[in-house]
Amino acid sequence: MDHSSGFAGGLDGDIHQLDLTSGSQSILGSHTTTNPPASGNSTSAGAVRCLCFHGGTGLLFSGGWDGAMCAWDVRQSPGKQTHRTVPVEGQKIYTMSLSGNRLIIGTSARHVVIYDVRRLSQPEQRRESSLLNQTRIIRGFPDESGYALGSIEGRVAIEYFNPDPAVQKNKYAFKCHRKMEGKTSVLYPVNAMAFHPKYGTFATGGCDGVVNVWDGANKKRICQYPPYQTSIAALAFNASGDKLAVAASYTWEEGEKDHPADAIYIRTVHPNDVLPKQRVPKPAA
Repeated sequence: MDHSSGFAGGLDGDIHQLDLTSGSQSILGSHTTTNPPASGNSTSAGAVRCLCFHGGTGLLFSGGWDGAMCAWDVRQSPGKQTHRTVPVEGQKIYTMSLSGNRLIIGTSARHVVIYDVRRLSQPEQRRESSLLNQTRIIRGFPDESGYALGSIEGRVAIEYFNPDPAVQKNKYAFKCHRKMEGKTSVLYPVNAMAFHPKYGTFATGGCDGVVNVWDGANKKRICQYPPYQTSIAALAFNASGDKLAVAASYTWEEGEKDHPADAIYIRTVHPNDVLPKQRVPKPAA
């Protein structure tokens, strides 16, 4: 697609195609889930949790709480787009990301399912998350070698696609969105993640209202921005990497309560915020 189109999904299960020039929109399709109560079947909307567009194939991938991944061919005119539905083990889809020709899916059962978008008949890989609790966010590396996964336990895991043991030994996990309150360590879910398009460093956002920037290759935090008033729900760098959009929106981790209004902030990104840390050579023995 060109830059004149956009897509949106929500709790009603519908996927909207937006014309960013005219402001008009149409419904591309819907996610539905069928439940068989005692008196026949009923069909209800399955919330659309995530959308990813793959430019090489012209396919829009949607993941929903109905346990399905749908691939939509959006190159056709509105109302004539075709799609196929791929069940993902009957689990809710919580997050998706593209890394080259790989589509990485994180599910409600802590599974990670990886498809080659050119061959959707079966997954390329199936994995279990290396983190112990619910997956919130997955983002593919810019160099297409792997992905980062964040969970509700305030940790991020760095994973690689190549199953070779020599490559797999490089994977690791680290603590990030946590803080001490007295003698108690409070854990905050990692809701959002975004890789810098030039340097490969990445930002994480959590329910603590904090955005951190990390150098994954050197296992170091580069910077931490001043906290926002409420949870960080989403993050995105622009194409040149000199701006970072931060969506601050209460994510209901503490249930019903008064909270600040939703807001989107645009930060100017300085090179020192995102440049990888230089490796310090070890002294000679």
